[in-house]
Amino acid sequence: MDIAKEKVFKTIRKVKDDKFSIEKIEHYCLILEIGERDLQVSVIDIKSNRVLILEDYSLSKTEDEHQKVQVLKALFDEHHLLMVGFWKEVILCFKTPKYCLAPLSYFSKDNARAILKMNCQVEPSDSVGYYKVNSNDSVNIFTYQKEVLKFVRSIYVNSKIKVTHQSGMLVNAVLFNPPFANENELSLYIDRFYLHASVCNNGKLLYFNSFKIQKFDEYIKYINLICNEFKILKKEGIINLWGYIKKDSTHFQELQKNFPAIKIGNRTKKLNFGFKFDEIAEHQYFDVFGNYFNL
Repeated sequence: MDIAKEKVFKTIRKVKDDKFSIEKIEHYCLILEIGERDLQVSVIDIKSNRVLILEDYSLSKTEDEHQKVQVLKALFDEHHLLMVGFWKEVILCFKTPKYCLAPLSYFSKDNARAILKMNCQVEPSDSVGYYKVNSNDSVNIFTYQKEVLKFVRSIYVNSKIKVTHQSGMLVNAVLFNPPFANENELSLYIDRFYLHASVCNNGKLLYFNSFKIQKFDEYIKYINLICNEFKILKKEGIINLWGYIKKDSTHFQELQKNFPAIKIGNRTKKLNFGFKFDEIAEHQYFDVFGNYFNL
């Protein structure tokens, strides 16, 4: 890939609140959520809990961490804000497939890699990170791209940087989103080629897992398995859905046909949104905003 000659990213969406001010960056939190071929950017005013910016980009396919950094550098160099280094907080969230959520009582720094290896294959060359999930007593352990973290740290040398993972941020988003029912609730998040699912009861997390999706029928299969395991009724149960799916799409209609109880989830009430964000469906970017609850 010749980064210099190719356009290696594409803007999917950009929303900017009128209250954003370059002079107040020292009061803002910058969120960067990086997937295999996508990047979400959000800016939130820590004083007012107001979301000021949300951007979504698709990225060219890369073969290794070095190429990923080159793609990100091309985007950052063209961006009017991402090279600014005086954010109060920066959260770098990875969307890597290797992760687990471990009870805090079983965790120690020395056994982080061993715990992760119990859940997925971890290579000696994999970089392993971890952090406490603020919404419950668990530790999120995951692999991350070391070169990407190094690149981000080279830019935001004056900012506090936290490294998180999408799975823990979805848990945050769900558990900081009352009211909670005194029965098993299924929360689903459809990402690009992934289904993430959590089950909660009375605000306590019982289950979280992610499924790689190759064809639409697999959504039905995995949701059925979870409903059967946790005795969630397909017609009368509580099933909420967030993510990259439109309410008027044939895919949503097919899901509703199989699971009549399914409903589109709401945007978190703990953050404030101006009218500019009315153009974004409330069930989208649920994971991105979950990062804010791990400050």
